[in-house]
Amino acid sequence: FLFLTDGADSGALGDFSRCFTLFDGRDEAAVAHARTQWKAWKDAGHSLTYWQQADRGWEKKG
Repeated sequence: FLFLTDGADSGALGDFSRCFTLFDGRDEAAVAHARTQWKAWKDAGHSLTYWQQADRGWEKKG
């Protein structure tokens, strides 16, 4: 697995079975960067899923 935090990026996503990017959803700059990453990774053909933390755990959003 690969975990990316604090806006980190990797050109080697295909080398891992699962990759996670963790960001603060209350930070507008972090959200904007995560959206840019999402678009780039989707355009590169990666299968993506978005999870959001909620009061009772995590909810699949996309």
